[in-house]
Amino acid sequence: MARIALLGGAFDPPHHGHLAVARAVRDARGLDRVDLLVSAQSPHRAGKHNHADAGDRAAMARLAVEDDPGLGVEECELARPGPSYSIDTIRQLRRERPANQYSFIIGADMVLDLPRWREIRELLDLVEFIPVLRPGFDAAVFAQVEPALGKACVARLRAAHVDVPLVEVSSTAVRAAVAAGESIEAMVPPAVARYIYAKRLYR
Repeated sequence: MARIALLGGAFDPPHHGHLAVARAVRDARGLDRVDLLVSAQSPHRAGKHNHADAGDRAAMARLAVEDDPGLGVEECELARPGPSYSIDTIRQLRRERPANQYSFIIGADMVLDLPRWREIRELLDLVEFIPVLRPGFDAAVFAQVEPALGKACVARLRAAHVDVPLVEVSSTAVRAAVAAGESIEAMVPPAVARYIYAKRLYR
C-alpha cells in the first residue's frame, strides 16, 4: 500500500513554495509520495480564472517534480467537467486505486473554509487532512472551526498538522515577474522557467 498525500492547486505556475510544502509534509509524515493535484477549477476561487490552460499547468507540474521520485502529479480532476470538488476526487481515487491510502494537504487558511466544503462530514471520514501551518496562520485557526466541525474532528486536525518553512514566492508573483520581463529563476524550477519562456506564458 502506498501512502500518498495530495497537495491541490491550480499550479499556475508551480513554484518552489509548492515544492517546499510537499517535501516538508512527505518527510514529516514518512509518506511514500506527495502528488501535486492539478485542479480544473477550484470551487474556492469563485470568479477567478486560470491564466494558463490545463495542459500547460499539468505539464509544468510534471516538470517541477521530475527530479524528485518522492513527488508526483495527479491529473484526475482535469478530466472532470465543472469545479474540482475534493469529495468527488477522493471517491474516484479510492474506486480506481484502492491499494493507495490518500490524505489531503491544506493550508491553515483553508482550514477556515472547511465547514463550507461540499459533503465535508463524509470527506473527513474518508480521508485524513494534513494542515500546514505557516507564519500568519497559527494553531488558533483550529479553535475557529471547532463550533462547526466539532471537538473530535478538530482534535484530529491538530494532531495531523505539520509546520512548514516559509518560502516567499507565489504564483501571482511569478506571473507578474514574467509580465514585467524580470527573472523568475529563483522562483521556479529551471525546467518550469524554460517551459514558461518557450510557451510565452503570462506575457
